[in-house]
Amino acid sequence: MKTLLTVLLAASMALATTYAAAEEAKPAKPAAKKTEKKAVKKPVKKAAAVKDEDDVEPDVAGSEISEYSCEHGHTITVYRNAADAQYAAMRWDKRLYRMKRVETESGAERLEHAKRGLLFIGIPAKAMLLDSKKGRQLANECKMPGQ
Repeated sequence: MKTLLTVLLAASMALATTYAAAEEAKPAKPAAKKTEKKAVKKPVKKAAAVKDEDDVEPDVAGSEISEYSCEHGHTITVYRNAADAQYAAMRWDKRLYRMKRVETESGAERLEHAKRGLLFIGIPAKAMLLDSKKGRQLANECKMPGQ
């Protein structure tokens, strides 16, 4: 048993010596290179941001004006311009919106402002204004003076 133990001890010593010699013989690893950060130029922001087409206040000069009186004292003014059949302007809550006309099968007038979520629907008997984003009515029972 002593012999086996002596042999194992001698073998492990030999392996340790061989391993140590091999480690010394390896060339030294070069130091890790530091990466130099290059200066990245950030784009310069323009002082005045470009407005979205829906945010541009429409020109109502020369437009046909329809004034609607609604319940709870609200008023809606719609400006229709024959030169621009795709859009109309609508004044609501002291602001003028550029509304896109949407064709309907029933013949009702439908004007939308997608960004704000406004939806104006006009039929011969009355008109209403809806907030499609919040799912509620903003003005109802809107009528022109002759209705």
